[in-house]
Amino acid sequence: MYLRFFLSAVAPADVEEVIRLFAEDVLPAFSAHPDCLGVELLMADKPGVGGLVEGGALSRWRSLEAMEAALDSDALVASQARVRDLLR
Repeated sequence: MYLRFFLSAVAPADVEEVIRLFAEDVLPAFSAHPDCLGVELLMADKPGVGGLVEGGALSRWRSLEAMEAALDSDALVASQARVRDLLR
């Protein structure tokens, strides 16, 4: 199994929107991919240095090749588009 961490931060005012978009866009797209063994959103419980809330996504994959191919696919790129607009 291969793990991928994507780390970023958002403004505190955008946390609920990130959670909503993850549930609506990212989770369904990653879950539908046969080589994705799971994806989770991780968020700090309060703002850190610079006033941003740190967080990220953890995905698990059957193989490195499958992960790389999936992350380049139109479906997974599109699933992350709205969330990426909020990231710092």
